[in-house]
Amino acid sequence: MGPDWYCDEVIPGKIEVEVLARTGNTLAFRPPLPGFGTDHVIVIPTRHVASLLDLDDDLALELLATVKAVAAQAIERHGGCQVLTTLGSEQHNRHLHWHVAVGRGVARFVKPD
Repeated sequence: MGPDWYCDEVIPGKIEVEVLARTGNTLAFRPPLPGFGTDHVIVIPTRHVASLLDLDDDLALELLATVKAVAAQAIERHGGCQVLTTLGSEQHNRHLHWHVAVGRGVARFVKPD
């Protein structure tokens, strides 16, 4: 995967993905190789934004609305989901992306006794 797989491959349609939602500035899709979970959706801005720290407020509202819509679909279908983004050295692709993931493979937090 290159430095910006989303801008280089997904957004221009060079790689086929299952699109769940699209707005003027966002795209939500199931990746061809799910990273984790039994259901995994990625939500991205359709213009390059390196990370959450570089996101402007106007795009943030539209992007968050798309994340919320996808998360609501996951909750309706599966009962719950995990929503996350990564920054810095944890970010495997230098394009802002949110994961909405369900089921096996997502982080589980155990309540202390």
